[in-house]
Amino acid sequence: MAGAVWKAGRVREEANSGLHVASVTPATLDAAVALLVRFFREEGFATPPDRVRQNAALIAADQHHWIGLATLDAAPVGVVTVTTALYVEWGRLGEIGDLYVAPESRRRGVAQALLDAAERRCAGLGCSSLSVVVTRDGEARHGLHAFYARQGFLGDGRQVLTRPLGKRR
Repeated sequence: MAGAVWKAGRVREEANSGLHVASVTPATLDAAVALLVRFFREEGFATPPDRVRQNAALIAADQHHWIGLATLDAAPVGVVTVTTALYVEWGRLGEIGDLYVAPESRRRGVAQALLDAAERRCAGLGCSSLSVVVTRDGEARHGLHAFYARQGFLGDGRQVLTRPLGKRR
């Protein structure tokens, strides 16, 4: 699926003629990284741009993960990152790590196109479901629970707890 192009299907007809989502390739990695860096800066994340680039390159190169780049009239306007994990109970699960649409391109179907493409990519990888983690900050700033609920995402009762490796108390 690398390099595959997906034309938005659920966007209003007059708005979708120039909207495409494609797998990030080495030629489009810089555009995806620029959007991710912009996203992280806007949201107040401290991740250095060189780390964003390094990790994005790893995700894009791994057959079990995926980065989609949305273009509107050939200009990069959105990005989604998807990683997968293999579980005994559920098999392979996909997770959206990042979903960003440049503010000037919002409300034009870009996020929906990215989500649809991520779902298709995960299905192609054999995933049994697609998840997204909504942080308290993301909820407070953007009302992400309502956004993702409209896209068909439901809470499953799990809560993510994280402990950085190498740091013991």
